Amino acid sequence: MYKKIFNIMVLMISVLTVNLLSGFITNYIIHYKIDLNPFKFTAIAMIALVFILVPAYRYMSGKIEILAARVLFSGSSSYGKIIGLIFSFAIIIAVLFAVYLNQWFHINLLKYLILIFTKGGES
Repeated sequence: MYKKIFNIMVLMISVLTVNLLSGFITNYIIHYKIDLNPFKFTAIAMIALVFILVPAYRYMSGKIEILAARVLFSGSSSYGKIIGLIFSFAIIIAVLFAVYLNQWFHINLLKYLILIFTKGGES
């Protein structure tokens, strides 16, 4: 049971991280617009993305799986098998959540939480 949960957590972290990194690459290419017809630019960008993202996926997914497994394993060996695994997973997911929130909605989670806690303390 522990191994299945561990593997699911590693898979979730890997998928979210690889998607995030590929999103950064895609945004970089798309925002690097040149003076071309939008149809030509779209075709060229799609071809460039395939040539960049396919090797990047192959490289990143393996490395990220190993990194996620190591972090989860070190957390489980530091704080106990189950508690450490859940604690490490929660921290990684919270960091990914903050990065996705910033990328999708331009909200800095840390500043947002500080604002809420400082306003809540004044009332």
